[in-house]
Amino acid sequence: MIIMDGFSNGAYIYSGAVTRELLSEALSAYRTYRADKESLTARIRDDDRFYRESCSGMSGALSSFMTCDTPFIFTAIENARADAIDNYPTANILERSPEGTKTAEVLSKIVPAQLEISEFKPAYKENIRRKLKYGTAVYGVFYNDRSGDIDIRSIDILDIYADMHVSDVQDSAFLFIAAAVENRLLREWYPEFAAIFTGDAEVESISESYRLRDRSAVLDCYYKKADGAVHMMKICKDTLIAATEDMEGYEHGLYEHGMYPVVFDVLYPAENCPFGYGMIDVGKATQTEINKLDEAITENIMCGAKPRYLSKRSGGIDEDEFRDVSKNIVHYEGDPEALKPIDTVSLPEAYISHRDRKKEELKEVLANRDFQQGSTSGGVTAASAIETLQQAGEKRSRALINDTYDSYKKIIYMIMELMRQFFEEKRVYRVSDEPGGDRFAEFSNEMMYVRDCRAGSGCGETAADEPGRAGWRKLLFDIDVVPQRESPYTRETANNTILTFWQNGLFEPENAQAAVIALKSMSFDGKERLIADIRKHAEAAAAGQDEQNREEDTE
Repeated sequence: MIIMDGFSNGAYIYSGAVTRELLSEALSAYRTYRADKESLTARIRDDDRFYRESCSGMSGALSSFMTCDTPFIFTAIENARADAIDNYPTANILERSPEGTKTAEVLSKIVPAQLEISEFKPAYKENIRRKLKYGTAVYGVFYNDRSGDIDIRSIDILDIYADMHVSDVQDSAFLFIAAAVENRLLREWYPEFAAIFTGDAEVESISESYRLRDRSAVLDCYYKKADGAVHMMKICKDTLIAATEDMEGYEHGLYEHGMYPVVFDVLYPAENCPFGYGMIDVGKATQTEINKLDEAITENIMCGAKPRYLSKRSGGIDEDEFRDVSKNIVHYEGDPEALKPIDTVSLPEAYISHRDRKKEELKEVLANRDFQQGSTSGGVTAASAIETLQQAGEKRSRALINDTYDSYKKIIYMIMELMRQFFEEKRVYRVSDEPGGDRFAEFSNEMMYVRDCRAGSGCGETAADEPGRAGWRKLLFDIDVVPQRESPYTRETANNTILTFWQNGLFEPENAQAAVIALKSMSFDGKERLIADIRKHAEAAAAGQDEQNREEDTE
């Protein structure tokens, strides 16, 4: 353990592989990264405040008479999030060599099951909203030593620190993930350091900063060695409490894929920065202007709807009776002409038109047009025309989803490499087969290796018993991401396609080859299963016909 100057009484002496210089460099980098991130933190907090006020109508920037916070940005974010959920990704694993065909088929079936075990979908849904709101979502892909499984987490943007001057977080010299961990657990896991787990962790949430008396702040510091190996050390109060360089089994690094275990999903990238901008950043100025216009227009309408009067102090009019609309008679002692109505000047139509134009501007800025929400104008009523408009207007939505798919592909790659590194014992997964039915698939990491039979290798004759060592070669795979569409329109389109095939007789055994050729050029969920069913049905029909012919010949 390293005790930094100014802490503790020097009771512990560290003699592991991590040098004092490396720890000092890491702590210095952490302070630099944190200082450089202050402007980003301030922007994210301001975005969150704006978002919450748009939802609740509690803006303090407007007058005390009337607050008008129209939730246009909220609606745009939720619509974009709904698009992303409708196009929830799924991965097909493709082999790069013939030896990997069987393993690729197994991985294509068990990776979705592993994602479900790792609770990826809740993290995906949470991170899509964070990406849209703040411009950046961070996934953590970790191997859990205690559970022996893979964890996928949505990491709070404020809890992660990296070099703010690189576009790819993997190029950062260090990566820090902060967490407030219960003292009880820390004392159980690291009993030799129990004295430093005194709690009082300072937590920075998006809305505020506060302290937790029963927790201690712990930094997971990831760094890369000159040989490309990724290692991690845990730091609490400038004290090193654990390091993978000292742990048996991690001689080649914590993760053999050589990457930090995080994936950044960015909406609008910032130049030379791993973090990006969100929809709130883009639309906040226009939304604020619309709010102010709404306030002025609403206030004018309210003044016109509720008449106001000028009254002389010597008029002698009973104001209580005047305000009581149930009174048929209002008494006065002075001059009844002392009461005059205040005329309210209506706003010119140009102001209303300006506000409407700002609304249209915001829709353009956020790519949240009416026909994308199912509304139409200008006499467009045909379903095909509406669909054409929706598809043309969803270009930005498709680009957003494609960027998310790129991040998803990185997550799948990390998962597969963690399975290669840690899943030595055989595991059984329940995987989806036919609709309404399940079956089981077995997997261990030896399936991701093959004996090295290349020229001059002796075809693995001197290979070690364990895959991954001398004489074995890694099987490599490609990842094809496709949407697991949940849109009712998409399902109806696929159903109509199948009905059209049926009506045209393409499911008849004699037309099987034509049906397969046609299906291969199409793209919809379940296509591969349909092709397999057509071939199976054609083969069964051919076998039945052969049997019938043999029986006739016998007779």
